[in-house]
Amino acid sequence: MKHIKDKYQNSISSILLDGFEVELLDSAFINLLTPNPLRLNNFAYALRELTRHMLHRLAPNDELEKCCWFKPDSTSSNGITRKQRIKFCIQGGLSDFYVEKKLRIDEIDTVTTDLVAIISQLSNFTHIERATFNIDEAEVEKVAIECLDATLAFVNKINELRELVAEKLFGDISDNLMKRINSESVAELMEISTHQFVEDITAETVSNISINSSSLEMTVVGTIYAQLMYGSASDRRKEDGAEIPVSFPVTSSIEVIFKQPLGCEMNLDSFNVDISSWYE
Repeated sequence: MKHIKDKYQNSISSILLDGFEVELLDSAFINLLTPNPLRLNNFAYALRELTRHMLHRLAPNDELEKCCWFKPDSTSSNGITRKQRIKFCIQGGLSDFYVEKKLRIDEIDTVTTDLVAIISQLSNFTHIERATFNIDEAEVEKVAIECLDATLAFVNKINELRELVAEKLFGDISDNLMKRINSESVAELMEISTHQFVEDITAETVSNISINSSSLEMTVVGTIYAQLMYGSASDRRKEDGAEIPVSFPVTSSIEVIFKQPLGCEMNLDSFNVDISSWYE
């Protein structure tokens, strides 16, 4: 049974918050590795509670209730359902119209339904019934792997769709970002030219995504394309100056404020261009 822990624990721990969540996962595996008639029930219960805790951390009540798409659900004791929490984890306060029509992401409703089903799958094993009580080692292993696969699928699908939202959001606001960069200038490009004009910024990876009701933060690693200009406009017209097209790696931490039109308000916590290749 230890081979199951070795296979899954690091993968799941990497997406948890240090502290309680990691300790809860550790306790789940302790239950699995300790032979007793209830070990499968306790293991599944701990995993289900882990997903519940993650959802409450990523989608706190006060933030969720601020979203334009949120409506209290009478079927829930506090008006908030698991499906709504999962939706918040993926799109935060972005409106359904913007996500579906502008970003062209239309699978969120289907995915949230599927993920709620995964939680229900974990719940099935938490009930103490003859079929799940004191079962043999082979069945414990089979069901434990099903539970762990379900937990990983749950978290990975949320992360996958959230990354897609961030990537498409970056593409949608990139024109405004370039206007912002050109109006403020890029320190690294100023170091190697008289004037500069940024023509494009492409994203290769988007990570460190944090989303709430009013904004989305992300770290973007990509490429900046620019024209480096030497001499005045008059000099260049007389061919006494020069223009050189260049591209450099860029890393930026951006917070996009959910204010219409999207991209009109953003915070650039950092914008670093690697021009080391210029000196090679």
